[in-house]
Amino acid sequence: MISRRSSAPSLLLAGWLFADLLLGLTIIMLGAQAPPPIPAKPLAGKGTASPSPSPSPSPCATRAAGVAAKPTKISFRVNSGASDTELLGTVRRELLKHRKRLAGRHAGMVLTFGASGGAGEGVHLATRVNAAASKAFPNIFQTAATRNFHDLAAPSGSISMEIYFVSGGCSPTTES
Repeated sequence: MISRRSSAPSLLLAGWLFADLLLGLTIIMLGAQAPPPIPAKPLAGKGTASPSPSPSPSPCATRAAGVAAKPTKISFRVNSGASDTELLGTVRRELLKHRKRLAGRHAGMVLTFGASGGAGEGVHLATRVNAAASKAFPNIFQTAATRNFHDLAAPSGSISMEIYFVSGGCSPTTES
């Protein structure tokens, strides 16, 4: 007698594979959906039988702060081999040249690009400049998030700062 190999096991495996793929796609589709909207809370005085006089809501019900999308750019040169005290003085003098653009503002994020030989040295110089700026003008830079980079195209000792200031604005009210 000749025994035939049946294709039943491979057919069963194909069915399980199809079921697993369908389950995976279902999970992906459920995870990709946006959460349902949160129902709005009724404002005080709405839906009551006797309307109470209330002042009209101001167009700026809440203050929202964020980081401005457009940075203030400042570039200057420092001695990359200077001591921390000398660097602090240089950074203070250079930033004072831009006092009209910095006065009364708070930095939310500062990107500093330093050039000083190799990439690690440029990042180290940018780190030192950010520390000096924070010491020189703590009201502006102390709470800012800083990121330090190396500038490949600039000559040694070049500093380029992109300062993103905190901006205050109105949050629109839900009622118009």
